[in-house]
Amino acid sequence: MYKEKDLIEGIQRCDKEVMRYTYREYYPMILDLIQKNGGTAEDAADIFQEGMVVLYEKVNQGAVEWQSTLKTFLYAVCRNKWLMELRKKKNRKTNILEDNVHLADDTSIQKDIISQEKNELMRKHFKKLGDDCQKILKLFFEATSMKDIGNIMGFSEGYAKKKKFNCQQKLISAVTNDPIFKELNNYDKRG
Repeated sequence: MYKEKDLIEGIQRCDKEVMRYTYREYYPMILDLIQKNGGTAEDAADIFQEGMVVLYEKVNQGAVEWQSTLKTFLYAVCRNKWLMELRKKKNRKTNILEDNVHLADDTSIQKDIISQEKNELMRKHFKKLGDDCQKILKLFFEATSMKDIGNIMGFSEGYAKKKKFNCQQKLISAVTNDPIFKELNNYDKRG
């Protein structure tokens, strides 16, 4: 049995024993939650994995002040992720998840999840861009100057700027027109 502080430090280090312990101790409650609310064991495994990613990112932000136990935080993340998944699938038969845990309304957890979902959506649409657009935007995000981007791509600086702008607009349009993005924004406003 680990103390809370040891678990957090172990997760920060990606300690295999701590990760196995976390999975062994916390996965069954997530499996139970998902299966009671219309999901499969595969859904539970996916949601738990996504929850662990959010947890890992949270503990690595540094100076995190926990308002709940690690177990409660992970449960809340997975619960909210599953509710969002149900909404995305338009499976409205489950409005309130059936569970035996009372959670405080933690809007920071919801914001973390929504932010992660939007980032995943952006990556999905980024991969659909053409090779030139992907390369230009990667260079731009790495703070490469427009002059250098032009040289690398074989463009003039002016054309590189125009191409970068068009690629950004294409990406923004693809993301913001995605029904999932609209659902995330609606969920964010409700939360």
